[in-house]
Amino acid sequence: MRYLVEEDVAYQKVWLELQALAWSQPGLRERVARVHGEWRGVLLEAFERARVEHSIDIPVGVLVTLVTTFNEGVILNRASGISDGHAELLEWIERWLGDGDRGAQ
Repeated sequence: MRYLVEEDVAYQKVWLELQALAWSQPGLRERVARVHGEWRGVLLEAFERARVEHSIDIPVGVLVTLVTTFNEGVILNRASGISDGHAELLEWIERWLGDGDRGAQ
């Protein structure tokens, strides 16, 4: 989850701005939704492999939705100057992914 750390801030800002514009422009909304759907397809394939490899007992569609929604929330928070708890959460996720039993830590 290191990619959320800061390298892609410019791209993330543009993506948020496109989404905001799409709220009131149906044509743009359709395009944003299509791009998101294409990206979701890529993630479904990649996450299925990772889900099996890490023995994560969550349906792949649910997992992809959880992660993409989480990422969008972190990105929106950061664009708004909010970062409280982000570092700790990302560190916990890294530890959790490295732990084979998925127990609470």
